[in-house]
Amino acid sequence: MSALLLILLSAVLVNVMALTRMPSWRPFEAVTGTFKGAQGLAIASLLAVPSVATITWALSNWLLDPSGLGYLRTFVFVVVAVAVVPLVEFALRRDGRLQPQRPGFTLLVTTNSAVLGIALMVDARMQNIVDAVSFSIAMAAALGFLMLAFAAMHERLQHAEVPSVFRDAPLALVSVGIMALAFMGFTGLIQE
Repeated sequence: MSALLLILLSAVLVNVMALTRMPSWRPFEAVTGTFKGAQGLAIASLLAVPSVATITWALSNWLLDPSGLGYLRTFVFVVVAVAVVPLVEFALRRDGRLQPQRPGFTLLVTTNSAVLGIALMVDARMQNIVDAVSFSIAMAAALGFLMLAFAAMHERLQHAEVPSVFRDAPLALVSVGIMALAFMGFTGLIQE
């Protein structure tokens, strides 16, 4: 449970820092504010993570393991993640409300550690396709919730009176640490 929390919080920190500190990496055009960008990434994660996890689970259990090609698992998972992200971008462009930027969105979603990490966890832990899909949807929703919570807290702290030593990255790291401690309170709630 703590490893999962670490994966989710690291993905949130990477996403929010890329949204706020690297203007050329802003994943959506004409988005003002960190919360709007995090909202777009939450929607993109909700589309990408279950798709990648389901496809990789099926490939692993129905193709790689029966053929004795289990050693190719990580390579195949990365290829699937790289292939699914443009489809997610196409779906978001078709919707029209969020317009992903070309290099920033693809880099941010493809290199997101949660996409590959959740796919690997689904492959290792889930026994059937229904469990794999439901687990990946739940993990994508949790990731989206964490991104939105951190982005809302980040926007709110931008207007707070914080000493100059703690502004920007130190404040973000302290905030993530406090959120991690809060979520660690749920450890052991459900026995595996």
